Amino acid sequence: MSGPRWEGGTPDSREKQPLLSQSAYAVPAYSSTSEQDAVLPTSTVLPASSTSQHIVVYHRRWWIVGMFCLLGIAQGAVWNCWGPISDSAKLVYRWTDGTISTLENWDNIAFVLFGPGLMFINADRLRSSVVLTAFLIAAGTALRCIPGSVGVATILIHAGQFLNGVAGIVLMAVPPLISSTWFPPNQRTTATAISSIFNYVGTSVGYLLGPLFVSQPHLTPNSTIHQNETIVDDISGEIRRLMYVECGYCTAVFLAILIYFPSKPPSPPSLSAALLRLDFKTGLKQLFRHGQFWLVCLAYCVPLGVLGGWTAVLDVILSPHGITQIDAGWLGFYGNIAGCGMGLVLGRFADYFAGHLRLIIVVMMSCATASLTWFTIMLAGVLPLTEVSLYISFIVTMVSVNASIPLFLELVMETTYPIEEAVSAGVMTWGNNLFALIFLLVPLLPQVGVTWMNWAALASVAASVPLLCIFSESYRRLHLDTAAQESSRHGSSDGGIVEQSRTVTVVNAVE
Repeated sequence: MSGPRWEGGTPDSREKQPLLSQSAYAVPAYSSTSEQDAVLPTSTVLPASSTSQHIVVYHRRWWIVGMFCLLGIAQGAVWNCWGPISDSAKLVYRWTDGTISTLENWDNIAFVLFGPGLMFINADRLRSSVVLTAFLIAAGTALRCIPGSVGVATILIHAGQFLNGVAGIVLMAVPPLISSTWFPPNQRTTATAISSIFNYVGTSVGYLLGPLFVSQPHLTPNSTIHQNETIVDDISGEIRRLMYVECGYCTAVFLAILIYFPSKPPSPPSLSAALLRLDFKTGLKQLFRHGQFWLVCLAYCVPLGVLGGWTAVLDVILSPHGITQIDAGWLGFYGNIAGCGMGLVLGRFADYFAGHLRLIIVVMMSCATASLTWFTIMLAGVLPLTEVSLYISFIVTMVSVNASIPLFLELVMETTYPIEEAVSAGVMTWGNNLFALIFLLVPLLPQVGVTWMNWAALASVAASVPLLCIFSESYRRLHLDTAAQESSRHGSSDGGIVEQSRTVTVVNAVE
């Protein structure tokens, strides 16, 4: 078995102590009749022999999730830096659509190369993983600020985007680990929603920030060479200012996380968090033999990966229809922000009505299929293309898809428990990035155009619905924590589980 070990001591006595010691928490033994079914502990309550075995909820959990959100905004904004200003960047650096796609694709390339390393992350390594992530983002943005010729600047920008892509590995897969390590059962889906959604808020910031800093180029055939060169110089200066602003923000977030970001609380927030997970080898073996996991994994990876690549080149897709990079940027901004807001609402809703994740996801993906069909046939010329219709169809698509992300992650965590959260989430996000990588590699082929992108996005979203319909959901982790809560409510008052709810005593350690 592997996984987090928790410090002893009462909540107050341990609240401000460093999280370095590795004294063991109480761990029930596991038994199984088959390798695939070895997921439920033989005991569902902790011994009541020591005060160190309290289940405690700490205020500092909101600092942890808040700093992770700021980091997610940084990575998302840097990743989506070039798509919204593609016309300007192509003019200044003499790039092509293929170059823009490659810059957006470094996240996916990095994940495919280094993503398997995620599977070794657990609660004990959370701080080091997040600090390294913040450093890579700051270093990547610093590289983009180094002045040089067009050729040198292009190389440095590619290097910076690659480092940002490596950082994105942790940001995409760690939210379920943060929620299970720091939050009680009735807040886990909410915490996962907050942690994962704010990376998409960063993507929305990229849609907004780029066009606000960088002007749309307006070269005319009657312009003189001097006038054209002046326009290029002005836009180049605007791009540099954008690079400086993003670097300053990312550096500030890195320093804040370096100062304080503990791996785990002194005491666990739930019984399932206190139990050790399966070791990496056993957990990975069971995961690959888990048929239900692969159903929901494909339902997540295919649409999310393809749509991730699709939104990254939204300006390229809409440009042939006379839509400027500024208008495309606002469209992407509104779509992502609305999706993030709905994701937070749905996350809280799912916590209140636990045990219905699949139904909610099916409804959301069905809505996404309908709205994306509308969007696609408008751009194909079957229906008239109007600004109102374009905005409504795109925003509904992004709301439906982005709001489903934390629900997908939590559904997989419930299905695969007690496999380490980072292993399950790592495999899912690796597949997600693989499909995005394939999608963004296609534009590098000569004369493929962009029309196919909308149809590919539509097909990927529609394919998820039947996969989810045949998926058999299970809530192993939720049932374990619910049983423990009921046991503490009816059984023990000394050394039992102290859970945060309206009917059970709350332990909130004050900073």
